[in-house]
Amino acid sequence: MSVCPQPSRKYTAFRGRTLARGLQLSKAMHDRFMFLLALGTALTAFAPRTFAQASDLIVSINDEGFLSDTQDSRFFNAANCADPAGTSFELRIDTTVGTAVGQVYLWVGGQNSECNLEKNRTDITSNRCSPVAGEAAQTLDANNLIKGLTLADLTDSEVVNCANTALEGQPYELYGFRNEPPGAQDILPESFGVAQFKVDVTAPAPPAVNTDPGLGESFTLNWPQPNDDLQLYRFYRNDIEDDPDTAVLIEGVTADQNATSQVFTATGLELEQDESTYLYVTAVDKASAVPGNGNESEKSAGKMVTAAATAGFCDASGACTGCSVSPLSMIGGTPGAAAWMLGLLFAAIGVWGLRR
Repeated sequence: MSVCPQPSRKYTAFRGRTLARGLQLSKAMHDRFMFLLALGTALTAFAPRTFAQASDLIVSINDEGFLSDTQDSRFFNAANCADPAGTSFELRIDTTVGTAVGQVYLWVGGQNSECNLEKNRTDITSNRCSPVAGEAAQTLDANNLIKGLTLADLTDSEVVNCANTALEGQPYELYGFRNEPPGAQDILPESFGVAQFKVDVTAPAPPAVNTDPGLGESFTLNWPQPNDDLQLYRFYRNDIEDDPDTAVLIEGVTADQNATSQVFTATGLELEQDESTYLYVTAVDKASAVPGNGNESEKSAGKMVTAAATAGFCDASGACTGCSVSPLSMIGGTPGAAAWMLGLLFAAIGVWGLRR
């Protein structure tokens, strides 16, 4: 049995040239790729860097600190605007971007004022951006805070207006230029920060209480959902007359911003049988660092409530179902007493007639 020998693999001159050409092309492509990679790296190294905008922040007004950095917009309210020179605030400078900050030059502008652009800081556009405190250098303390500023420093710029009537506040921007005055040039993002704030001197509308609680052991005040940006509701009382100007605050009782009713009890109001008081509601908006210190509305219309014993089913919370005012309380002289007396008289006559 013979075995056929395997043909030997020979590289002809043609195959050798083809293989060599393939190797040469691969090396050329490799060299080209490495050149482009090196060029891209060099361009990246020399390209201008993009910096994130620094975020400065007003952290307190009149020594009242905001609850958190993410709390709703920083507001100056009607009480602050009544005394701008006496309303202090602290500004925290963001030092996480760019170079170290030793001092800051402040400018103020309206919303989207772009005070970093030189064209918006000229005399022609002075009503758009203006320096604060005469553009004097402001020094940071160890906590990166600028202290000693007042609302008057902002209003004196003639940009910030304390007479605004916007329900949710007129927005402003406080620019802090790092280390040197902005001069006659555009300022790069890493060389300034912006603090947002608003001025709101408009009180909310008073709640439109639409119930008459009347007589009973518990009383519910109801009002529609408001349109204003509220923080909470307060309640007042006047035991003498329906006069909101002399009503006194009911301490420790508030309703949150989403509430549309509030329940009171005769016991909680310390009303004796047949005693009455007038109740009022006010709305307080969010224009403050501390909740409840914002602009407060006028008092609502007064609602008289009178303590009276009730009959029927009432649960532990004081809410009653199918309850009516007790006849005994009506006899005490409250409205409807005559009707109850006549009813009792006719009932007595009927019983007497049956017994005969």
